[in-house]
Amino acid sequence: MTGFENQAGFTISSTKLQVVEVNYKNDGFILENVDEAYFNEILDFESDKETKISALLQGAYNELIIKKPLNTSNVSFTLSSNLFLIAQIPYDNTLLHHDLIEEFKWELSVMFPYVQVKDLVIQYFEIDKNEIVDKNTALVIAIPRKYLKIIHNFCLNNNLKLKYIDNIHIASEKALAVNYPLTEKEIVLSVFFNNKILSIIYSLKGKLIYFKTIQVNDAGEISSYIQKETSPRETVNINAQMINEAFISGEELSASIVPTLKRTTGFDFIYFNPFEKIKPAPSLSDNKCYLEKFNSFSPAAGIAYRLG
Repeated sequence: MTGFENQAGFTISSTKLQVVEVNYKNDGFILENVDEAYFNEILDFESDKETKISALLQGAYNELIIKKPLNTSNVSFTLSSNLFLIAQIPYDNTLLHHDLIEEFKWELSVMFPYVQVKDLVIQYFEIDKNEIVDKNTALVIAIPRKYLKIIHNFCLNNNLKLKYIDNIHIASEKALAVNYPLTEKEIVLSVFFNNKILSIIYSLKGKLIYFKTIQVNDAGEISSYIQKETSPRETVNINAQMINEAFISGEELSASIVPTLKRTTGFDFIYFNPFEKIKPAPSLSDNKCYLEKFNSFSPAAGIAYRLG
């Protein structure tokens, strides 16, 4: 692919910084690096001062590049779902973009009255009515501007070119699509677990049609919520028989969760590998993150694979 630039994807969680670097060499993509570095303290974007967040990020980043410097200055980041406001809202597809944004701001102000809507950066995806949601909807994803500013300043301080910032599960979906033929499937269920948040995505022939996040106490609650979310509800026409394939990824999950979920939910989940279709550099042959913890790197991989 001519014009492709080497790029790195980072995932910031409360405990660590993960990196996936993809390079383009000899007319082919190479997975150059898969690594992680833990913070010295728990990182909390919502309550920590910017100086503390920046110091924790810098320390983890320094640890990563001391082990293996980046071959690129192009970087993108994924952030946990708890930092985003997410809503799937019915909308009038005859409205202009500006009018839609104003409508979404009003909807968010009603749904999240404790948030200053003027301080949000808003993105939305139009979703046509389909067999599980019977009206046109927009998936609205908003994030406080101050979080983006922190990452922007971090990149400036390290001479990095910031390309994208995305939700952790949305980014993971890109890695899933790269490695599996989702467009050949009807309805696919994708589950992501991170920082006590379970997120559910349904896609139809590879296109996202439903997204929901759920606060949970621990991984032991995943099964019950999956059962609930794969049953018919007032606004979602879904049942287990409609789902062709199911995938799971995230933090604090091991491959042993697959047989457990199959027993409790009936779905034969795939604990997917975001690196399955990309050639690894020889240096990764004994890399434990690449060999053993691949599933947790799906967001960093997905944002690194993103071309536009």
